[in-house]
Amino acid sequence: MVDVLGGRRLVTREGALVEAEAALQNKVVALYFAAGRCGISRDFTPLLCDFYTALVGEARRPAPFEVVFVSADRSAQEMRDFMRQQHGAWLALPFHDPYRQRCCHQPRWHTLRHGRAFGGGRTNLHTDQT
Repeated sequence: MVDVLGGRRLVTREGALVEAEAALQNKVVALYFAAGRCGISRDFTPLLCDFYTALVGEARRPAPFEVVFVSADRSAQEMRDFMRQQHGAWLALPFHDPYRQRCCHQPRWHTLRHGRAFGGGRTNLHTDQT
C-alpha cells in the first residue's frame, strides 16, 4: 500500500498531517470508503472504531494494522465533522487529494461503507462490497 500512497500525506482525526510512507510502513492497510451522510456508514463506523481500537490496543507497537479513510463526503467540512464525531484514531486521505477524488469516482467503489485491506506488496486481503 505504501507504493500507492507513497509520497502523499495523510491527515489524522485531529487535523495533523503525516507522511504516508512512515505511517504505513510494514502494515496491513484497510481502505475505508464512507460518508457521514450515509446511514449505513454512520451505523458501521462505530463498529470499525471498536475493532480498530481493540486490535491496535492489543498489538505490540507499532501496531501492524492501519485504517485509511477515503471520504465520499461532499465537502471537506463534512469529512472533518464525520471524522471528529465517529472515527477512530485512524488516518485519512485529505479531501482535496487527487487520489481520493479518483477513488471515489471509480464505479465499483460507489457503494459506501466499502473496505479493502492490503498486505505487503499490495496483496488484496479482503474486499467488502455489501
